[in-house]
Amino acid sequence: MKILVVADRFFPNAPGGLARVAWDVAKALVRRGHTVHLVAAELTSDAVLDFATMVDGVHVHLFSRPVFSAWHPRRMGVPVALFARTVGNVLAQEQFDAIHFHSIYTGMAVLRAIRGRVSRPGLVYTIHSPVAQEQRVNWSRQGFLGVVNNIIGLPLVRRLERKLILSADATHVLSHFSADELAKEHPRLTGRYRVIPHFVYHDWGRHLPQQDARARLGWPLHAKTLFTVRRLAYRYGIDDAIAAVAPLAAAGRCVLRIAGDGPDRQQLQRIIDGHGCSDTITLMGQVTDETLQLAYRAANLFLLPTRQLECFGLISLEAMSLGLPVLGTSVGAIPEVIRPILPEFLTPPGNPTAFRDKVEAYLDGRLEPPSEEVIVRYVQDTYSELSIMARYEKMYEDVLTARAGNIAGGRA
Repeated sequence: MKILVVADRFFPNAPGGLARVAWDVAKALVRRGHTVHLVAAELTSDAVLDFATMVDGVHVHLFSRPVFSAWHPRRMGVPVALFARTVGNVLAQEQFDAIHFHSIYTGMAVLRAIRGRVSRPGLVYTIHSPVAQEQRVNWSRQGFLGVVNNIIGLPLVRRLERKLILSADATHVLSHFSADELAKEHPRLTGRYRVIPHFVYHDWGRHLPQQDARARLGWPLHAKTLFTVRRLAYRYGIDDAIAAVAPLAAAGRCVLRIAGDGPDRQQLQRIIDGHGCSDTITLMGQVTDETLQLAYRAANLFLLPTRQLECFGLISLEAMSLGLPVLGTSVGAIPEVIRPILPEFLTPPGNPTAFRDKVEAYLDGRLEPPSEEVIVRYVQDTYSELSIMARYEKMYEDVLTARAGNIAGGRA
């Protein structure tokens, strides 16, 4: 098959969950013998970038997407137009079996690019998070601007999401939680969602001893080490994790390393300093994939303290693929991923005391995870690239079959 993937960002240059899923799938399709093109934007202050290249067997088409302020009237229109132009240029040069888009921006651009075509490829829409719920959470922290956005923006984004669901030949989500939430948002569109979770890299594994990984990172060699990687924003609950761990870290019982960046970084550093834990709780900032893998290998326990709307939790899967147990909140899809193997490693969201009790039980040996080998085997059996990508291929094949039936019946 020949697939065109359209994602907001190009993961190697702009790490993020949506971009990672799109990029992982694109590369995995190439490994399975398919031809894949990927269109993605680079955020820049001036529109100078527009080129194609080959990366890991994927034909990558990048263009510059200008950065606008939150109040700018062209904030949505310009990105859609730029995506539509680039997608249209690629479609003018190549014939595709399917176009797979990963957001409202990219979906609206694809619809614009194929408008007026006598025939078109099949359309697959991946919804990473119900857009109205996602924006409601994001806008709730923006003060007056957020109030305006919630009043004006929520009905708009909900209508756009509905339009894309109706336009797509298949709508894909990564969890049953997401499918259930979308059914609430669009009650007349139930039963349209194909649940295919993400997978882990086939070559990830705990090949390096824990002590060697710690030495490379400059982490204490013998301390119980807790780790998390998140965008530093309210919904991800990093402040709850700090509040939970700080008394234990201050007592010398553990250390906490936090990777990632975001709008709350300075506030989180003030919280750490206020607890007197700047030596034992450290913000690492944005890290490379290599450093991330080292951190998973070096840690004893991964923390996932999300407050709201975790629609899959790829990082928990990555951690467990290296044998690292995950302590998470019972939010969104987190229980779907970790409860089958770590049923006691869940706590209520927004409750640092309950989170601390679990961490302390783990440090005391009262909360014991399965062995590394058992955790790794669970991930390999449930989330292998081989089995997950077979489900992607089946989805594309079903789309092509349905499209062929529509064309034969006179429905484009």
